[in-house]
Amino acid sequence: MTQYSNWADVKRRLRESNPEASDADWEGRKQVARAATEAYVLGHGLREIREAQGLTQVQVAEAVGISQAWVSQIERGEIHNLEIMRTYASALGAKITFSIEYGDRIVGAA
Repeated sequence: MTQYSNWADVKRRLRESNPEASDADWEGRKQVARAATEAYVLGHGLREIREAQGLTQVQVAEAVGISQAWVSQIERGEIHNLEIMRTYASALGAKITFSIEYGDRIVGAA
């Protein structure tokens, strides 16, 4: 037997340790975790583009009109503001696009 647990066991133990949490609470927690992960991945991608272009955080901050500290926070996934991220990407000559997936339908959004 391995020392590792499968994901279903981990989730079951977590629910058992928090019996007062409703299904809606768990869904809310999943959404928060998903948003944080997406912000981290997006921020990391923006940092890679900035570095590939040889730009500093200060240069991007000036182009976007925000502080260098905000650029750093975006790149670490701590800022979830879509419009700021879009503006940041635009300053690098990139764009952020989204799609909505529902069943077998995919709707693109810019």
